[in-house]
Amino acid sequence: MDFRDLKLKLPTASQSFANLRSNGKIYVDKTDFVQKIAGTRKPKILTRPRRFGKSTLLSTIEELFLHGVKPYDGHDSYFKGLAIEKLWHDDGQYLVLHLDFHELNSDSDTVAEFEQSLMETVDDFCQVNKITIPEKSSFRKRLKALLEQLPNRSLVLLIDEFDAPLLYHCDQEQELRACKLLMRGLFSTVKRNAEKFRCVFFTGITRFQDLDLGTAGNNFTDISYDEEFATCCGYTHDELKQYFAQHLRYAAALSNGCAMEAVSDAQVESLLKDMSEWYDGYSFDGTEQHEVFSTWSVLRFFANAKATLRPYWVTEEGSGVPQLLKISLDRIELEPLMAKISKGEVLVGGQEFLKSSLINPNANPYSLLFQAGYLTFKDPYDASDNVHLTCPNQEIIWGFTNLLVRHFFNLEVDLCTNTSSRKALAALSSLDAEQIRAFFNYAIEFLPYTHNPNNEFWAADLIILLLFGLGYKPRVEVMSLHGRADCVFDVPWLHTTIVLEFKFESSPDPKQLDAKLAEALQQIKDRKYALNGTSEPRVARFGLVYCSDPSERQFVRMALADQIEL
Repeated sequence: MDFRDLKLKLPTASQSFANLRSNGKIYVDKTDFVQKIAGTRKPKILTRPRRFGKSTLLSTIEELFLHGVKPYDGHDSYFKGLAIEKLWHDDGQYLVLHLDFHELNSDSDTVAEFEQSLMETVDDFCQVNKITIPEKSSFRKRLKALLEQLPNRSLVLLIDEFDAPLLYHCDQEQELRACKLLMRGLFSTVKRNAEKFRCVFFTGITRFQDLDLGTAGNNFTDISYDEEFATCCGYTHDELKQYFAQHLRYAAALSNGCAMEAVSDAQVESLLKDMSEWYDGYSFDGTEQHEVFSTWSVLRFFANAKATLRPYWVTEEGSGVPQLLKISLDRIELEPLMAKISKGEVLVGGQEFLKSSLINPNANPYSLLFQAGYLTFKDPYDASDNVHLTCPNQEIIWGFTNLLVRHFFNLEVDLCTNTSSRKALAALSSLDAEQIRAFFNYAIEFLPYTHNPNNEFWAADLIILLLFGLGYKPRVEVMSLHGRADCVFDVPWLHTTIVLEFKFESSPDPKQLDAKLAEALQQIKDRKYALNGTSEPRVARFGLVYCSDPSERQFVRMALADQIEL
């Protein structure tokens, strides 16, 4: 099997369950979750980041209620061979109203235009199904009139990305008010006509507190963080091995420079380990056994002819929630954030997690980053306990770093790139002060000094962020009798921990710069930085001097204080 045949099997062009099955595309069987969602009449809501498979899940439910699990129209059921084929015993005939709010909102500049699209969709649905409703002036009235014509338990209502208009208008007070009224009408109509529905299922990105639904939405069950549904979107490790076995073997052949038939199981497992570091780690209940891969990243990786491990989901094409990211970053301050960066994680916690809000400026911004997909649960989720969030994988760390750098440092370029990764590898592997200094100066080359008068201090933060983004897991030592170093990070392949002590000097006078460097080196030796607690057998400790004079504005001095074998 060649690359073109393998690529054709990837479900990248369509999110429709029926299209995937009819065209022989890979469909990762999630129908056991479909059974749990569709098997009861209780309205449910599920939130996940973009590109995690919500639309395919919704489409699967649509096909189930339209045609069931038995053959129809002269062909086999699309559920043949899937888990639900033996689980589903409902042979009822249902009408399915499937609304994609993201698509309907995409051509609308106002809530009124969005509502007009909704009304036209309902009108088309009624016409196709030969249902006559009187002319109505609003979406809510149309929906209510439709429901009045239907017998009980006859309609399935599926709404994809229910929060799309809310996200689009979240910074426009008047439109936001109109959006709330529209959505409140939708939820209250569903609640008041509960007997008409066989199934109600909404998906989205954000939680729905901002809609101010009051009691209108209290009959919905939010299954977003339930252990039972933790892996309903995304790919598990076992699913990757089961459904993408040939793709894994092909990618392993490329990375090992051999034919597919020559690839060993050990080489496949090695590739899976590397893929896990880049794309796995999303947990929606906080347990490791329920971690999933980003579906978008996995599919783009396999669709890449060179099978290159690099960011895919964090590109604009993949994540695409700019409003959510902007609101989150606008509420975060740099220094408190830097204090949260440690050992390759952005570890945050808070009991106010469930009170996240797009609108309330004092609400938890890290919860919004969780909903956007840039953070995930670190520990088992418990609504009554402190919630701990962290970055799930290297792709997100890379992308998150670039977001932070662009936002806080006003840079026009991405700091984490393949080029910077190669330069870091060469410089750090040398353990040579001049090579490392040159790399650091390369990293701060584009710092816009008109942006903030304290950029000399930001230079150190920028270096720490870069090390974080490239996977070196920088940390600040816990304060002790010996003080703490400015930055400590491990270089595992050198079996070395590197310590950096930053000093800043406003004068370009060589004597003053030399004196600052000497001060840094002596401080390192006196305070015994990183000589306790490191897991590496060797510690290399460096002093750096940054000159903020306009004629310099770079690291002008760096020297090795000592190398110590522990």
